[in-house]
Amino acid sequence: MMKKTKKKFEGKEEYFMRNGALLLEKQVASSAGKGIAIKIYTAEELNKATNNYDPSLIHSRIRSTVYKGNLEGRIVAVKTPDHGLQVSVTTDYFLNQAVTQVQINHKHVVKLLGCCLETPIPLLVHEFIPNKALSTHITSNVNPFPWSDRLRIATEIADAVTYLHCVNSNPIIHRDIRSHSILFDEKYSAKLTNFRYSVVIPLGKTGNEFGVKGKDRYMDPEYIETSMLNEKCDVYSYGVVLLELLYWKIIMNEPFLVENFIRLMESGSCHAQSIEGEGERAQSQAYATLALKCLQLKGAERPTMMEVAKELRKITSMNVM
Repeated sequence: MMKKTKKKFEGKEEYFMRNGALLLEKQVASSAGKGIAIKIYTAEELNKATNNYDPSLIHSRIRSTVYKGNLEGRIVAVKTPDHGLQVSVTTDYFLNQAVTQVQINHKHVVKLLGCCLETPIPLLVHEFIPNKALSTHITSNVNPFPWSDRLRIATEIADAVTYLHCVNSNPIIHRDIRSHSILFDEKYSAKLTNFRYSVVIPLGKTGNEFGVKGKDRYMDPEYIETSMLNEKCDVYSYGVVLLELLYWKIIMNEPFLVENFIRLMESGSCHAQSIEGEGERAQSQAYATLALKCLQLKGAERPTMMEVAKELRKITSMNVM
């Protein structure tokens, strides 16, 4: 019995040492040679928080399994890898999220609380966001959110991405902006998540060192062609989300959503979903014009996210009476 217990402990210790070294290496690479403190939870703490990963506590299951847990007196989300995924690749994704999110403190970004390094693949602990993803609401609700809410969601996520691009001297590029990466809290405030592909572009680097990653149909065509990564790649992906909110459709189900939108804009017949009154129609037209700018094929012709956020505020302030 003593030998078996010791072997189990050594396994946890080896995972901790290996994952901790990988975590520090990633931190140093993305934080100008500095490691940023991340709260480390034990495997035992997370077992207790999730009642030994009780299946009844599963909150979502897409690419990873998220459990609703109770930790240190607060409700949390414990993200675990799905079985069958390659350990090295999944470890890289999970640690990448930890390294990126620990640098971010914004009300419209899901907050990382800490991680566990004692498991084969590190586990992540986030604030708990109860009301599902934008993609789920679009695909499950025939009736779209009111236009004012869709405009608010667009503005909240624009603020979050602007923060990523501007908070540090080196911009954080998300690379996975899509409706699946937008969650809603208890008040239906939008929160950006899914930082598995995110990178910090070091000073003096061109951005082509990271390879091309992202989700089909949301990815910047210029980025796919050239491998050159910069903030404008996120602007394109965000432009696709603007269309999903405008039409209340998911691009994965409507593969020609962007092309059809551009064609309609060129013919002057673009119509938003469930828009009432001339004021809202005027807002939606200005919104569609902004979306078109975000979806330009050349990144240099797209606005910055700060410019997008400012324009959305102007649109929101338009008289809707």
